[in-house]
Amino acid sequence: MNATQDEDVTGTIELSGGVLHLKWAPGDVVTERDARALMHRARALSGGRTLPMLVEMTGLEWIDQGALKAFAGTWPVKCAAVVGTSPVDQTLADFYMGRHKPAHPTRYFTSMDEAMAWLREED
Repeated sequence: MNATQDEDVTGTIELSGGVLHLKWAPGDVVTERDARALMHRARALSGGRTLPMLVEMTGLEWIDQGALKAFAGTWPVKCAAVVGTSPVDQTLADFYMGRHKPAHPTRYFTSMDEAMAWLREED
């Protein structure tokens, strides 16, 4: 089950193989309301554990300031690998990591394989 099945939320989050997987579709716009709903779902999925998280943001159009602040808060996450493929994805990730200082180690990757390898190392 994902967040969009629970309510009208931009993005999905699921637990697979001990990794939280957060994903948006190209062109999505993410609001603070979306961020808080996804974080709530992540807490439910994690069952009190801290887990690695894979974030797919390829083609994301926009994340508002409230969402960025919420995402930098306390998640049930020990580390996060953010995957994107465009210069815009890189810029959004760099701004998020530089300005909002996530509470857990966070790195940007252009390859899903490299991101998953890093998550396994950090776990």
